Amino acid sequence: MCFTISYTNKDTKKLEKLTQAKIQNTLHELPITYVASGFTHPYWPVVTSQQPEIIQLFRWGLIPHWTPNSELADKFENNNLNARSETIFEKKSFSSAIRRQRCIIPITGFFEWREINKQKYPYYIQPNNNEFFFLGGIYDCWVNKETGEVLNTFSIITTAANPLMAKIHNRKQRMPFILPYEHIREWLNPNLEQVTLQTMMKPFDDHQMKAHTISKRIASKTSDPNVVEVLEPVEYPELTLIDI
Repeated sequence: MCFTISYTNKDTKKLEKLTQAKIQNTLHELPITYVASGFTHPYWPVVTSQQPEIIQLFRWGLIPHWTPNSELADKFENNNLNARSETIFEKKSFSSAIRRQRCIIPITGFFEWREINKQKYPYYIQPNNNEFFFLGGIYDCWVNKETGEVLNTFSIITTAANPLMAKIHNRKQRMPFILPYEHIREWLNPNLEQVTLQTMMKPFDDHQMKAHTISKRIASKTSDPNVVEVLEPVEYPELTLIDI
């Protein structure tokens, strides 16, 4: 699963260089977000296979283009925050998009919870170089026939956990599908065969990741979690004893 992410890197030139794409003219800068929950359906930077030369903002929570009404659209956007790599070619919501409408989603980190003795401990996971993770995703465009509104939406693909994430996300043992830098543009190639895509959707090398525990404020219902302090390390002595 991957339901909570962040984007804090202001180096747009580096992002453009790595993605080989330019920020859309209508965007002056990409929003800095310390904590974003998929269930709030934020607009997020993406690069798509149809327009690989620009960085756009799409809404998180994929709504298939064939969705007949807004009621079902609301259901889909909550249920389609993630797409499992193991079943993505089989699910009606995803099977068309994975073949023709793939995207990359830049983030600077994501969050996951570790459960020990019925207590949950939040972790912030980052790339070792403190720059970007590039998540593999799919997207679709839905038109609300009732209002005429056009929504470009995406879903983050998930895979089985690597050893680091299996320790952290110890209940479900899942993680987002992260593309190595050298495969970013390849993922956007519209001519890739299914077998190639399935080979690419594998766990990321955990030696290129780092993680630390953070404040439980991230799950607070009374305090805004979208503050820089939430990313700071917080130690839990009980975990120190377990991890010796």
